[in-house]
Amino acid sequence: MRTPVRIWYVAGQRLCNLACDYCVSIGDWAKSNRYDWKNPEDRAVYEQVVTWIGTRSYPVKVRLGTLGEPFASPFFLEKAAWLTRQSGVEYVELLSNAILLPRRLPKLEAEANLGKLSLWLTWHDGQVDLERFIKAAAFAQESYGCFVVVNTLLFETNADAVARARDAALAAGLRFNVDLGYDPTASTTVPDPSAAVPVLQSSDALDTLAALGGNRALAEAALVGLTSCPGMLCRAGHDSAFIDIHGRAYRCSNYSSQEQPPLGSVLEPGFDLPLRPEPWAPCAARGGCGNKEDFLNLQIASPLRPSTVPSLGWTDA
Repeated sequence: MRTPVRIWYVAGQRLCNLACDYCVSIGDWAKSNRYDWKNPEDRAVYEQVVTWIGTRSYPVKVRLGTLGEPFASPFFLEKAAWLTRQSGVEYVELLSNAILLPRRLPKLEAEANLGKLSLWLTWHDGQVDLERFIKAAAFAQESYGCFVVVNTLLFETNADAVARARDAALAAGLRFNVDLGYDPTASTTVPDPSAAVPVLQSSDALDTLAALGGNRALAEAALVGLTSCPGMLCRAGHDSAFIDIHGRAYRCSNYSSQEQPPLGSVLEPGFDLPLRPEPWAPCAARGGCGNKEDFLNLQIASPLRPSTVPSLGWTDA
């Protein structure tokens, strides 16, 4: 049987119920508190791409990303629910702030296979009450069997908040993760990664992350990927691919952001991914990996990625 293909797709859904100042959806791809889909074609592309993903002849593992909050969009959820019912789809992972889960999941139950739903839930201190957030995350895990990860972002001044989230998550029986918080306006092409990772202004940043329950080896791989990935061996393009907001497929998101030639367009009739037969190939992208979905494909990070976990980001099997 063919090895499953990991697909990370970012759709043009934009509506969000939060206003985080460190949000990575900026510029032309900024989230919105007014509209769900900025352009009608964004919604049409999303429907076509999801249909394409769900009709592959090989198994797929899918992370559906958005520019906003997926549970704020009924149409987005309708197609995501359809995807969970397709036999070749092993799981569908959504990234959310959790607040709308108690309202939306009961409505999805009749039209989705919620046992295939993986939820990467990031707590945003100052935007969402922690107790409410944890209750929503536990509701998804306990009532519907979703694979749930409580995620936090470590910046220079929020270690105490991350510790509170860790304690609350573990007390509720939830998986917990700490990632390095990035500055989305910083360049990732400079030699010093601290330009894009503010917490690295502190010399003991990785010690702090580990003490808070983060995976130090994962953070170290992230920093290597951020600064040194050109020429490093990577699986991207072999059993993983990225699809951008326009439906174009790339080896990874870094290739997309740098406007390197795509593998093709999912919107073209009869298109299928021209995946490389060899597992490893040197990275030809400029700059570094700014996303976990990318740097976890690097050979140096491969021991951290379990093959049996329904998530593109969770590393603790």
